[in-house]
Amino acid sequence: MSLDVQLYTILTMVGGGIWIGIALDTYQRFQTGKKRWNWLRFINDIIFWFLQALIIFYVLLQINQGELRVIIFLALLCGFACYRSLLQSAYKKLLEIIISVVVWIGKMIKNIFYAFFIQPVKLILNLLLSLSKMIGRLLISIPLFIAGIFLFPLKVFGITALFEKVRTKMMTKLKEKAGILKKPTNKVKGWIGKLRR
Repeated sequence: MSLDVQLYTILTMVGGGIWIGIALDTYQRFQTGKKRWNWLRFINDIIFWFLQALIIFYVLLQINQGELRVIIFLALLCGFACYRSLLQSAYKKLLEIIISVVVWIGKMIKNIFYAFFIQPVKLILNLLLSLSKMIGRLLISIPLFIAGIFLFPLKVFGITALFEKVRTKMMTKLKEKAGILKKPTNKVKGWIGKLRR
């Protein structure tokens, strides 16, 4: 390697050490149960370090055709130490700010989606449900009203028992028909309830 290539390699590897520090802090920030060891975390750690090694080797391959020397590992260590001592605190604060902004944007998108899509759908479904109930009650009351007109002479002539019997029988049949529609209506109501935040 020429002197220029060696210098460029060292500086790049120092940057690689800083990158490893940044990547490690970011990875640890999103780890759940930091002090708890399990197989999933063990596999994640292996994948993480494998990816870091792959990135560093790819960069090294572009600079000096992947030639490994002791100075490269020292430069990586130097860059990592530089990050830990000078940049770690500032980066962690920046990372928390970025996470807060992303979470805030996510909540805003969720609220906008709820306001412009979920809320109108709920309103339309509630209106349709109320309309169907009103139509159902109307469909029940019209036959009862007509039956009352036709059965009124029975009541006038004092055959009250027969009038009540026929009326009760009609009410029972109409309630049975309405009961068939009650189950899907309750399902729709339950589904509308699940659309809440």
